[in-house]
Amino acid sequence: MMIKKRALIYGNQKCFSKFLKCKFQDVLMLDICRDFRSLNDELDVYAAIVFVVYTEEEFLDFLRVYGKGIPLVVCSFNKRISNILIDLDDVFLLDTSNVRSQILNQLNLHFEETILNTQMPYC
Repeated sequence: MMIKKRALIYGNQKCFSKFLKCKFQDVLMLDICRDFRSLNDELDVYAAIVFVVYTEEEFLDFLRVYGKGIPLVVCSFNKRISNILIDLDDVFLLDTSNVRSQILNQLNLHFEETILNTQMPYC
């Protein structure tokens, strides 16, 4: 039996977070968080954190975690925030101009290449 890695989805909008949880539940153990203040020091148990950022307050929550060594994926539907995020190192920014299926493919490829380590070994 394969042990699933844990990932956290942070977002105040239920729809997109639940959608991601449903799509990746077979390969990842996903927790959904809507209030980042309640997490504090528990973040080191996660292989990745997916931030769904709509507001400046959610962006500030992201900045509290940025640079702590946890792989971060950010999906922002706020163009101004996306323009700031595009210049940050060590952040995988999902392209929200794509349709939902393309966003899922983009995220799936990123997870396979990073936290899932499902690349074929060299012979």
